Amino acid sequence: MNFIESNYQRRKMSVYQPIPGYWYSNIIGHLQQVRVVLYAGARQTRVVIENTSGQRRSVSLADWYRLDLALHSPGTDRRRRRERKDSTETSP
Repeated sequence: MNFIESNYQRRKMSVYQPIPGYWYSNIIGHLQQVRVVLYAGARQTRVVIENTSGQRRSVSLADWYRLDLALHSPGTDRRRRRERKDSTETSP
């Protein structure tokens, strides 16, 4: 691994860091909440996530990063919808 790749990995990990209590959405909009982050010593090893129907599953930290989840923010979603609505109303 070269220097550029290692910097990319660090940046990627800081963006998608699992935070207990936070909601994340996948590419099709399904919500997942991080319930618990498990540690072995000082290192994160597993993440317990729960979907909106209450089903929980435990995934390894490597699998967490493969899930391609984005931090869910209802305020941001409402703002985007409002901006789209405003732009369509002003268009001729």
